[in-house]
Amino acid sequence: MANKSLASAKDAKNDEFYTELNEIQSELSNYTNKFEGKVVFCNCDDPFESNFVKYFLMNFNRFKLKELIATGYKTSPIAGKEIAVVNIPYVLRVTDTTKYLVGTQKDLDIRGAIYFLKTEGSNIMTPLFGNKFIDENKQEIYYEAGDFRSDMCIELLKESDIVCTNPPFSLFREYIAQLIQYKKQFLIIGNKNAATYKDFFSLLKNNQVWFGYNSPTSFILPDGTHTKKVTGLTRWFTNIDHIKRHQMLPLDLGCTYENYKEQYPMYDNYSAIEVNKVQKIPCDYKGVMGVPPTFFDKYCPEQFEILGKTKLLDWANSKDCDFFTPPPKELQEYYKSLDKTWRVQNAYILVDGKPLDVFDRIFIKFTNSYIKSHPEQFNKGDC
Repeated sequence: MANKSLASAKDAKNDEFYTELNEIQSELSNYTNKFEGKVVFCNCDDPFESNFVKYFLMNFNRFKLKELIATGYKTSPIAGKEIAVVNIPYVLRVTDTTKYLVGTQKDLDIRGAIYFLKTEGSNIMTPLFGNKFIDENKQEIYYEAGDFRSDMCIELLKESDIVCTNPPFSLFREYIAQLIQYKKQFLIIGNKNAATYKDFFSLLKNNQVWFGYNSPTSFILPDGTHTKKVTGLTRWFTNIDHIKRHQMLPLDLGCTYENYKEQYPMYDNYSAIEVNKVQKIPCDYKGVMGVPPTFFDKYCPEQFEILGKTKLLDWANSKDCDFFTPPPKELQEYYKSLDKTWRVQNAYILVDGKPLDVFDRIFIKFTNSYIKSHPEQFNKGDC
């Protein structure tokens, strides 16, 4: 049931999944040297209840932050559950926590972070207001106070260096577009399927965004319960460099195209071979390969180049993909008669003269630099 709830959040606008403190700790501990002198903005978080806010309060001095800013919707369903405050939208701004350190403490613990929020109250809170907006279709839209799209939140975004939060899944496209527009660094959680969105995939392809270290495994619901078994459905996304991103995929050197060509059929409409499992990537193939989307978890830009993706290709404008060749019209009609869901930009393999539609594929190839630095793998002919 937990998996179903998360998977349907985008369509149902049921976005109230809150991140556990240990999930934040597990991911952000890999970026401790990235925050010095930075302004961190948590722009989808109830300032009093968010575990992101508590985490940064607990690591404010260790990270050497310049400032912590947090905003949230006025309709936050968790407001007042832990810290009794009036449910009014505020922006939190913190530049110093030393007043609340005890003894030899260098940073607040969890109790200290909660006490800090309870005690400081209005001293660090400034009211937020919503605003009206006229969109390109001349429709009037009202962004409620604390909405990341509102004027006040955008002005705070301009002041910030790094954005770190769990944004609403249903607004992920708008959210990521805003971060890219304002050229912000970020560490955010999103549905793993976002990697298949056309605009977001182009960011992954162009190395403007990549996967973080981990996949969150559980979330907190507003009633205090936890969703379980969500591994694989959500992912940390970032444009902050980390070590894992540069760890090359270990290849099975016995898994070669030269000796096992029959296991790697060529697509009917792409000059690429089918690789149905990431661990089966042939170590000696210089051409284009179609691999499952799980490849993103192992992607190293020094080892592989991402070329494209099925279903997102503008096949009528084939310059986007010079290894794609649409079948002749008469063959397309024949395929359609065999498969009513047939789409020319999907990846097909001919099996007994009939097209077999394989699952979503990412097209990749080894980088030239990797090929040159591993001559022992690529000296076996033209493959």
